[in-house]
Amino acid sequence: MATPTISPNTYAGKDLEGIIAQSVLRGRTIENGLISVHTDIDSRAVVKTMANTINVQDSVAAFNSAGSMTLGEKYLDPKKFMEAVEYDYQSLNGTWYASQQPRGRGGDFVPPATIEEALIEQQALIRSKFIDASIWRGSVAAGQLSKITVSASSNVVTGLIPLMEAGSDVSKLDSAKVAVTAFTKASPAVLTVGSTSNLQTGDVVTFSSMVGSSGTDWSDLDGSSYAITVLSATTFSIALDTSGFTGTFTSGNINYINASNALAVLTSVYNGLSESVEDDPDFYIFGNKGLGKAYSLAQAAAANGAGSYYIGAKELDFLGNRLAILPFVSPNTIVAANVSNLHFGTALDAEWNNVSILPQYEVTGDRTVRYRCDYAFDVNYTNGEDIVLFR
Repeated sequence: MATPTISPNTYAGKDLEGIIAQSVLRGRTIENGLISVHTDIDSRAVVKTMANTINVQDSVAAFNSAGSMTLGEKYLDPKKFMEAVEYDYQSLNGTWYASQQPRGRGGDFVPPATIEEALIEQQALIRSKFIDASIWRGSVAAGQLSKITVSASSNVVTGLIPLMEAGSDVSKLDSAKVAVTAFTKASPAVLTVGSTSNLQTGDVVTFSSMVGSSGTDWSDLDGSSYAITVLSATTFSIALDTSGFTGTFTSGNINYINASNALAVLTSVYNGLSESVEDDPDFYIFGNKGLGKAYSLAQAAAANGAGSYYIGAKELDFLGNRLAILPFVSPNTIVAANVSNLHFGTALDAEWNNVSILPQYEVTGDRTVRYRCDYAFDVNYTNGEDIVLFR
């Protein structure tokens, strides 16, 4: 059970009505129509696939069968999740909210409408963040984001990017990796590379192939991303305490997308696109906000005029291919795909907005209020040969 945390705890002065909640990045993949949504799935949905070839032969009298037709299946198995929290509101006695609670001792445990509305809205935003991050990174990785803890173990959504990484049919492009030559165990950690000339403070780097002389601490960094602070021509720091890491650092790499390489990165993705789908109306190049910022800065610099930095936002496409900038695509990762090849399955597409509010006094005698939300979803992709994954 939880009680609201009140800080500061004051009951003097003037009350400004309303609650200002912390900002939360909203999920945009579903609401912007950037994934194919399938509903009414109680257990499993089968996504049927077909791949054909033809064999063009000389025309002769005899029939000679050639070519092929391959039928396949992919699955959407919605994983079941719940959020449940119980609050004791008697700690509001010493705050302005006490005046909004009913009179009497029992009223001390009743949530004011302003708090309840703000709580439900804020939880919905965080839930949207979890679902959107799970679509791209998977539910376990979504639990690494701020404001989210994932303790679900029986139900795991793999995520589109890990599924594509594991899929042998997806075209994969490797970014240019930068070797890390030294990694100081400290807080913050200090890293040494050949040069930081193309890096700027605030850039986000992603680790790969991290190796230490013993222990698993270093390899645990693989796939994780951190904003950097440039310290010198060859060093930068990250907000990570590595003082407790075992053994010594041996080798590893980082990669990044920033204003210095955004055009080159998008060029490599463009060159790797399947000609059969790149002109389709539902074809997008998906990236996160880091890509959007890097490409915007690169556009301004390419415009060859300082004033370009002060003109309104430019449409983000690359040689006619639209960019979909989404907050929870993995850092330094790009997916080029048709919306029709990205699939989201759920039993009911509105169930994650339905919260049960259950006062416990009439049931158990406890002066608490429970909030519960249950929902289920899964993701998958089809036609991997038409998808490009840059990482």
